[in-house]
Amino acid sequence: MTLTTISALQQLTTPEGVANPYPLFEHLREVSPVAGYQDWPPGTVPGADEPVTAWALFRYDQVFAAARDSETFSSRDPIQEASSAPSLMLVNTDPPAHTGERKLVSQAFSPRRIRRLEGWLADLVPALLADFDARTGDGDRDVMEFAAEVPTRAMVRLLGLPEGDHVRFKNWANAFMLSSAMTPEERMASNAEMVRAFSERVVEHTARLDDSRDVEEAEDLISALLRAELDGQRLTAEQVVRFCVTLVVAGSETTTYLIGSVLHAMAREPAVTARVRADRSLVGTFIEEVARLTGPQRLFRIATRDVEIDGANIKKGEWVALFFGSANHDPAVFPEPE
Repeated sequence: MTLTTISALQQLTTPEGVANPYPLFEHLREVSPVAGYQDWPPGTVPGADEPVTAWALFRYDQVFAAARDSETFSSRDPIQEASSAPSLMLVNTDPPAHTGERKLVSQAFSPRRIRRLEGWLADLVPALLADFDARTGDGDRDVMEFAAEVPTRAMVRLLGLPEGDHVRFKNWANAFMLSSAMTPEERMASNAEMVRAFSERVVEHTARLDDSRDVEEAEDLISALLRAELDGQRLTAEQVVRFCVTLVVAGSETTTYLIGSVLHAMAREPAVTARVRADRSLVGTFIEEVARLTGPQRLFRIATRDVEIDGANIKKGEWVALFFGSANHDPAVFPEPE
Protein backbone atom coordinates (compact mmCIF):
# COMPACT_ATOMS: atom_id res chain seq x y z
CA MET A 1 0.00 0.00 0.00
CA THR A 2 1.49 3.35 -1.04
CA LEU A 3 1.45 6.52 1.03
CA THR A 4 -0.98 7.97 -1.52
CA THR A 5 -3.44 5.16 -0.82
CA ILE A 6 -3.13 5.56 2.95
CA SER A 7 -3.62 9.31 2.58
CA ALA A 8 -6.69 8.86 0.35
CA LEU A 9 -8.21 6.41 2.83
CA GLN A 10 -7.65 8.76 5.76
CA GLN A 11 -9.06 11.75 3.85
CA LEU A 12 -12.40 9.99 3.33
CA THR A 13 -13.48 10.89 6.89
CA THR A 14 -12.26 14.51 6.83
CA PRO A 15 -14.79 17.33 6.17
CA GLU A 16 -13.25 17.83 2.73
CA GLY A 17 -13.41 14.12 1.93
CA VAL A 18 -17.02 13.86 3.07
CA ALA A 19 -17.96 16.89 0.97
CA ASN A 20 -16.34 15.52 -2.20
CA PRO A 21 -15.07 11.92 -1.94
CA TYR A 22 -15.18 11.18 -5.67
CA PRO A 23 -11.57 12.13 -6.56
CA LEU A 24 -10.46 9.90 -3.66
CA PHE A 25 -12.68 7.07 -4.94
CA GLU A 26 -11.05 7.36 -8.36
CA HIS A 27 -7.68 6.45 -6.88
CA LEU A 28 -8.97 3.88 -4.38
CA ARG A 29 -10.88 1.88 -7.02
CA GLU A 30 -7.55 1.10 -8.70
CA VAL A 31 -6.17 -0.57 -5.54
CA SER A 32 -9.40 -2.02 -4.09
CA PRO A 33 -9.81 -3.87 -1.72
CA VAL A 34 -7.95 -1.63 0.72
CA ALA A 35 -7.23 -2.47 4.38
CA GLY A 36 -7.25 -0.04 7.29
CA TYR A 37 -10.36 2.12 6.76
CA GLN A 38 -11.59 3.51 10.11
CA ASP A 39 -15.01 4.99 10.88
CA TRP A 40 -18.10 4.62 13.09
CA PRO A 41 -21.21 2.73 11.92
CA PRO A 42 -24.53 4.59 12.37
CA GLY A 43 -25.89 4.28 15.88
CA THR A 44 -22.47 4.05 17.52
CA VAL A 45 -21.13 7.02 19.43
CA PRO A 46 -17.71 8.55 18.78
CA GLY A 47 -16.06 9.10 22.14
CA ALA A 48 -17.97 6.22 23.72
CA ASP A 49 -17.54 3.48 21.10
CA GLU A 50 -14.32 2.56 19.31
CA PRO A 51 -14.21 3.13 15.53
CA VAL A 52 -14.39 0.12 13.25
CA THR A 53 -11.25 -0.86 11.30
CA ALA A 54 -12.31 -2.43 8.04
CA TRP A 55 -11.38 -3.62 4.59
CA ALA A 56 -12.88 -1.21 2.05
CA LEU A 57 -14.34 -2.21 -1.33
CA PHE A 58 -14.55 0.52 -3.98
CA ARG A 59 -15.11 -1.20 -7.35
CA TYR A 60 -18.65 -1.79 -8.62
CA ASP A 61 -18.15 -5.52 -9.21
CA GLN A 62 -16.72 -6.03 -5.70
CA VAL A 63 -19.44 -4.02 -3.94
CA PHE A 64 -22.23 -5.64 -5.96
CA ALA A 65 -21.00 -9.17 -5.27
CA ALA A 66 -20.51 -8.56 -1.54
CA ALA A 67 -23.91 -6.88 -1.16
CA ARG A 68 -25.62 -9.92 -2.67
CA ASP A 69 -23.67 -12.48 -0.61
CA SER A 70 -25.22 -12.28 2.88
CA GLU A 71 -23.83 -15.72 3.77
CA THR A 72 -20.29 -14.33 3.54
CA PHE A 73 -20.87 -10.68 4.39
CA SER A 74 -23.32 -10.33 7.28
CA SER A 75 -25.34 -7.18 7.95
CA ARG A 76 -25.30 -7.80 11.72
CA ASP A 77 -23.65 -5.04 13.70
CA PRO A 78 -22.43 -6.29 17.12
CA ILE A 79 -21.02 -2.88 18.04
CA GLN A 80 -24.38 -1.26 17.49
CA GLU A 81 -26.10 -4.10 19.35
CA ALA A 82 -23.91 -3.36 22.37
CA SER A 83 -24.34 0.42 22.09
CA SER A 84 -27.14 2.69 23.30
CA ALA A 85 -28.96 2.39 19.96
CA PRO A 86 -30.97 -0.62 18.79
CA SER A 87 -30.05 -2.56 15.67
CA LEU A 88 -32.11 -1.45 12.70
CA MET A 89 -34.80 -3.86 11.55
CA LEU A 90 -34.11 -5.31 8.06
CA VAL A 91 -30.92 -3.20 7.72
CA ASN A 92 -29.06 -5.24 10.35
CA THR A 93 -30.53 -8.71 9.72
CA ASP A 94 -29.65 -11.51 7.31
CA PRO A 95 -31.76 -14.24 5.71
CA PRO A 96 -33.70 -16.21 6.78
CA ALA A 97 -34.71 -13.80 9.58
CA HIS A 98 -34.55 -10.88 7.14
CA THR A 99 -36.85 -12.67 4.68
CA GLY A 100 -39.50 -13.41 7.30
CA GLU A 101 -39.41 -9.90 8.76
CA ARG A 102 -39.61 -8.35 5.30
CA LYS A 103 -42.71 -10.40 4.37
CA LEU A 104 -44.47 -9.40 7.58
CA VAL A 105 -43.54 -5.73 7.23
CA SER A 106 -44.62 -5.64 3.57
CA GLN A 107 -48.17 -6.55 4.61
CA ALA A 108 -48.39 -3.35 6.65
CA PHE A 109 -46.03 -1.07 4.72
CA SER A 110 -47.91 -1.60 1.48
CA PRO A 111 -48.11 0.56 -1.70
CA ARG A 112 -51.80 1.08 -0.95
CA ARG A 113 -51.03 2.51 2.47
CA ILE A 114 -48.37 4.80 0.98
CA ARG A 115 -50.79 6.02 -1.70
CA ARG A 116 -53.15 7.20 1.02
CA LEU A 117 -50.57 9.89 1.83
CA GLU A 118 -50.62 11.40 -1.69
CA GLY A 119 -53.54 13.79 -1.20
CA TRP A 120 -52.27 14.84 2.21
CA LEU A 121 -48.76 15.46 0.83
CA ALA A 122 -50.17 17.42 -2.13
CA ASP A 123 -51.69 19.85 0.42
CA LEU A 124 -48.75 19.77 2.83
CA VAL A 125 -45.91 20.70 0.46
CA PRO A 126 -47.35 24.02 -0.79
CA ALA A 127 -48.22 24.94 2.80
CA LEU A 128 -44.67 24.16 3.95
CA LEU A 129 -43.21 26.20 1.08
CA ALA A 130 -45.46 29.17 1.89
CA ASP A 131 -44.44 28.99 5.55
CA PHE A 132 -40.79 28.64 4.51
CA ASP A 133 -41.02 31.80 2.38
CA ALA A 134 -42.81 33.72 5.13
CA ARG A 135 -40.20 32.84 7.75
CA THR A 136 -37.17 33.63 5.59
CA GLY A 137 -38.49 36.79 3.92
CA ASP A 138 -35.91 38.29 1.56
CA GLY A 139 -32.94 36.71 3.32
CA ASP A 140 -30.97 33.63 2.37
CA ARG A 141 -32.94 30.40 2.57
CA ASP A 142 -31.52 27.02 3.58
CA VAL A 143 -33.60 24.63 1.52
CA MET A 144 -32.59 21.73 3.77
CA GLU A 145 -34.93 23.12 6.43
CA PHE A 146 -37.80 22.48 4.03
CA ALA A 147 -36.35 19.13 2.89
CA ALA A 148 -36.28 17.85 6.48
CA GLU A 149 -39.93 18.77 7.13
CA VAL A 150 -41.47 16.60 4.42
CA PRO A 151 -40.31 13.06 5.37
CA THR A 152 -40.49 13.57 9.13
CA ARG A 153 -44.07 14.85 8.93
CA ALA A 154 -44.96 12.00 6.56
CA MET A 155 -43.50 9.41 8.95
CA VAL A 156 -45.50 10.85 11.86
CA ARG A 157 -48.67 10.75 9.78
CA LEU A 158 -47.98 7.21 8.60
CA LEU A 159 -47.34 5.92 12.12
CA GLY A 160 -50.42 7.65 13.52
CA LEU A 161 -48.49 9.73 16.04
CA PRO A 162 -49.16 13.30 17.28
CA GLU A 163 -48.20 15.92 14.70
CA GLY A 164 -45.59 17.63 16.88
CA ASP A 165 -43.54 14.41 17.04
CA HIS A 166 -41.83 15.33 13.75
CA VAL A 167 -39.57 17.77 15.61
CA ARG A 168 -38.30 14.96 17.84
CA PHE A 169 -37.94 12.71 14.77
CA LYS A 170 -35.43 15.10 13.20
CA ASN A 171 -33.38 15.36 16.39
CA TRP A 172 -33.36 11.58 16.92
CA ALA A 173 -32.29 10.91 13.34
CA ASN A 174 -29.47 13.47 13.48
CA ALA A 175 -28.14 12.00 16.71
CA PHE A 176 -28.29 8.40 15.49
CA MET A 177 -26.75 9.11 12.06
CA LEU A 178 -24.00 11.37 13.49
CA SER A 179 -25.34 14.31 11.45
CA SER A 180 -25.19 16.89 14.22
CA ALA A 181 -22.64 18.07 16.77
CA MET A 182 -23.41 16.37 20.09
CA THR A 183 -21.47 15.03 23.02
CA PRO A 184 -21.40 11.24 23.47
CA GLU A 185 -23.71 11.64 26.46
CA GLU A 186 -26.23 13.66 24.40
CA ARG A 187 -26.22 11.03 21.63
CA MET A 188 -26.77 8.17 24.05
CA ALA A 189 -29.56 10.08 25.81
CA SER A 190 -31.23 10.78 22.45
CA ASN A 191 -31.05 7.12 21.43
CA ALA A 192 -32.54 6.04 24.75
CA GLU A 193 -35.31 8.62 24.49
CA MET A 194 -36.20 7.44 20.97
CA VAL A 195 -36.46 3.78 21.98
CA ARG A 196 -38.44 4.65 25.11
CA ALA A 197 -40.90 6.83 23.17
CA PHE A 198 -41.60 4.17 20.55
CA SER A 199 -41.87 1.44 23.17
CA GLU A 200 -44.57 3.49 24.92
CA ARG A 201 -46.41 4.07 21.62
CA VAL A 202 -46.36 0.37 20.78
CA VAL A 203 -47.75 -0.51 24.22
CA GLU A 204 -50.55 2.03 23.73
CA HIS A 205 -51.41 0.66 20.26
CA THR A 206 -51.31 -2.93 21.52
CA ALA A 207 -53.79 -2.12 24.28
CA ARG A 208 -56.41 -0.88 21.81
CA LEU A 209 -55.70 -3.35 19.00
CA ASP A 210 -58.82 -4.69 17.28
CA ASP A 211 -58.07 -8.08 15.71
CA SER A 212 -61.38 -8.06 13.83
CA ARG A 213 -59.93 -5.61 11.30
CA ASP A 214 -57.42 -6.70 8.65
CA VAL A 215 -53.97 -5.22 8.10
CA GLU A 216 -54.95 -2.85 5.28
CA GLU A 217 -57.88 -1.46 7.29
CA ALA A 218 -55.67 -0.50 10.23
CA GLU A 219 -55.70 3.27 10.60
CA ASP A 220 -51.99 3.62 11.28
CA LEU A 221 -48.80 1.73 10.48
CA ILE A 222 -48.01 0.69 14.07
CA SER A 223 -51.40 -1.04 14.38
CA ALA A 224 -50.91 -2.66 10.96
CA LEU A 225 -47.47 -3.96 11.97
CA LEU A 226 -48.90 -5.43 15.18
CA ARG A 227 -51.69 -7.09 13.19
CA ALA A 228 -49.55 -8.52 10.34
CA GLU A 229 -49.38 -12.33 10.40
CA LEU A 230 -47.62 -14.98 8.32
CA ASP A 231 -47.96 -18.72 8.97
CA GLY A 232 -49.12 -17.98 12.50
CA GLN A 233 -46.16 -15.70 13.21
CA ARG A 234 -46.42 -12.06 14.17
CA LEU A 235 -43.88 -9.32 14.79
CA THR A 236 -42.95 -8.92 18.44
CA ALA A 237 -43.32 -5.57 20.17
CA GLU A 238 -39.53 -5.23 20.08
CA GLN A 239 -39.48 -5.80 16.31
CA VAL A 240 -42.18 -3.18 15.79
CA VAL A 241 -40.16 -0.70 17.86
CA ARG A 242 -37.07 -1.49 15.77
CA PHE A 243 -39.02 -0.89 12.56
CA CYS A 244 -40.28 2.47 13.85
CA VAL A 245 -36.69 3.42 14.68
CA THR A 246 -35.65 2.32 11.19
CA LEU A 247 -38.27 4.58 9.62
CA VAL A 248 -37.02 7.54 11.63
CA VAL A 249 -33.27 7.17 11.17
CA ALA A 250 -32.95 5.26 7.89
CA GLY A 251 -36.10 6.69 6.31
CA SER A 252 -36.45 10.35 7.22
CA GLU A 253 -32.70 11.09 7.23
CA THR A 254 -32.00 9.55 3.82
CA THR A 255 -35.14 11.04 2.26
CA THR A 256 -34.23 14.49 3.57
CA TYR A 257 -30.87 14.36 1.82
CA LEU A 258 -32.39 12.91 -1.36
CA ILE A 259 -34.85 15.83 -1.54
CA GLY A 260 -31.97 18.24 -1.04
CA SER A 261 -29.91 16.52 -3.74
CA VAL A 262 -32.84 16.54 -6.18
CA LEU A 263 -33.45 20.26 -5.65
CA HIS A 264 -29.74 20.96 -6.03
CA ALA A 265 -29.62 18.96 -9.27
CA MET A 266 -32.63 20.85 -10.62
CA ALA A 267 -30.94 24.17 -9.88
CA ARG A 268 -27.64 22.99 -11.36
CA GLU A 269 -29.12 21.48 -14.55
CA PRO A 270 -31.83 23.86 -15.84
CA ALA A 271 -32.04 22.13 -19.24
CA VAL A 272 -32.67 18.74 -17.59
CA THR A 273 -35.19 20.34 -15.22
CA ALA A 274 -37.07 21.79 -18.19
CA ARG A 275 -37.26 18.31 -19.77
CA VAL A 276 -38.60 16.77 -16.55
CA ARG A 277 -41.21 19.52 -16.18
CA ALA A 278 -42.31 18.97 -19.78
CA ASP A 279 -42.44 15.17 -19.42
CA ARG A 280 -43.37 13.99 -15.93
CA SER A 281 -42.71 10.36 -16.92
CA LEU A 282 -39.01 11.24 -16.54
CA VAL A 283 -39.34 12.04 -12.81
CA GLY A 284 -38.56 8.49 -11.64
CA THR A 285 -35.49 8.20 -13.87
CA PHE A 286 -34.31 11.65 -12.80
CA ILE A 287 -34.58 10.78 -9.09
CA GLU A 288 -32.77 7.45 -9.61
CA GLU A 289 -29.93 9.22 -11.41
CA VAL A 290 -29.64 11.79 -8.62
CA ALA A 291 -29.50 8.92 -6.12
CA ARG A 292 -26.72 7.27 -8.15
CA LEU A 293 -24.72 10.49 -8.29
CA THR A 294 -25.16 11.64 -4.70
CA GLY A 295 -26.66 8.73 -2.73
CA PRO A 296 -25.49 6.94 0.43
CA GLN A 297 -21.73 6.39 0.48
CA ARG A 298 -21.09 3.15 2.41
CA LEU A 299 -22.44 0.44 4.65
CA PHE A 300 -20.56 -2.02 6.85
CA ARG A 301 -20.61 -5.81 6.74
CA ILE A 302 -18.79 -8.50 8.77
CA ALA A 303 -17.07 -11.46 7.09
CA THR A 304 -18.55 -14.75 8.30
CA ARG A 305 -15.73 -16.83 6.79
CA ASP A 306 -12.26 -16.39 5.30
CA VAL A 307 -12.66 -15.01 1.78
CA GLU A 308 -10.33 -13.86 -0.98
CA ILE A 309 -11.25 -10.83 -3.13
CA ASP A 310 -8.91 -9.92 -5.96
CA GLY A 311 -5.80 -10.94 -4.02
CA ALA A 312 -6.93 -9.59 -0.63
CA ASN A 313 -7.36 -12.22 2.09
CA ILE A 314 -10.20 -11.13 4.36
CA LYS A 315 -10.45 -13.16 7.57
CA LYS A 316 -13.59 -14.34 9.36
CA GLY A 317 -14.79 -11.67 11.79
CA GLU A 318 -13.17 -8.75 9.98
CA TRP A 319 -15.22 -5.71 9.03
CA VAL A 320 -15.80 -4.81 5.39
CA ALA A 321 -16.98 -1.39 4.20
CA LEU A 322 -18.97 -1.42 0.96
CA PHE A 323 -18.57 1.96 -0.76
CA PHE A 324 -21.72 2.31 -2.83
CA GLY A 325 -20.80 5.92 -3.58
CA SER A 326 -17.64 4.76 -5.32
CA ALA A 327 -19.35 1.84 -7.07
CA ASN A 328 -21.96 4.20 -8.49
CA HIS A 329 -19.19 6.30 -10.07
CA ASP A 330 -17.20 3.38 -11.48
CA PRO A 331 -16.37 4.14 -15.15
CA ALA A 332 -16.21 0.37 -15.82
CA VAL A 333 -20.01 0.38 -15.48
CA PHE A 334 -20.99 4.01 -16.12
CA PRO A 335 -19.14 5.43 -19.17
CA GLU A 336 -19.74 9.01 -18.00
CA PRO A 337 -19.96 8.50 -14.21
CA GLU A 338 -20.08 12.21 -13.30
